[in-house]
Amino acid sequence: MRRPIRPWLRGPRRRPKGGILLPVLIGIGLAVAVIVLIDAALRPTVTELAKAKVKNAVTSIINDAVNEPLSSEAISYGDLVTLEKDTAGQVTVLAANTAQLNALRTEILGRILEQVEQLDSQELGIPLGNLTGFATASDKKLVREWTAATPTAAFEHVFTSSGINQTLHQVMLNVQVECTLLIPGGTVDTVVEAQVCAAETLLVGQVPDTYL
Repeated sequence: MRRPIRPWLRGPRRRPKGGILLPVLIGIGLAVAVIVLIDAALRPTVTELAKAKVKNAVTSIINDAVNEPLSSEAISYGDLVTLEKDTAGQVTVLAANTAQLNALRTEILGRILEQVEQLDSQELGIPLGNLTGFATASDKKLVREWTAATPTAAFEHVFTSSGINQTLHQVMLNVQVECTLLIPGGTVDTVVEAQVCAAETLLVGQVPDTYL
């Protein structure tokens, strides 16, 4: 007669293969899916905020870099442009002082480059708490690093009608700074452009026929 097998004498049950691995894989897959969804939702906002932050900082630097030499060295419109008049007192020729303009542009670009290189990611960083609403994430910055190419600048002369027989002449400086930001998930390239008035005057009478 066969003896019955007692339950407590049986060995431990073996779990089927994959019983632990499958839940782990599912959990990892769900975590990755959540991260991808959050990144897709936040990336456009982070990108625009980062660009705006850089634009504000660099534009402020450009404005200061232009105003400082103009005020400290007392550079006036007459230093940059020479007006030639006829016997009737009408302006006939505008002659730009090329040497002075080039020297001013070089000095301004040097100031911009020096100030831009001093900016760091902490000043340009966007606190994660601003996007998530969690105060504990405020110390986490979404802009990790940033680099800026050598700025370029060019002068432009703008003539604008400013009333009857009056023309406003402005010597404008157009500046461009190419920037690259490193944010979670990749990089963002942007170009900061700014136009600053270096000098201006109001011409009374006809617009000169000749500009040199």
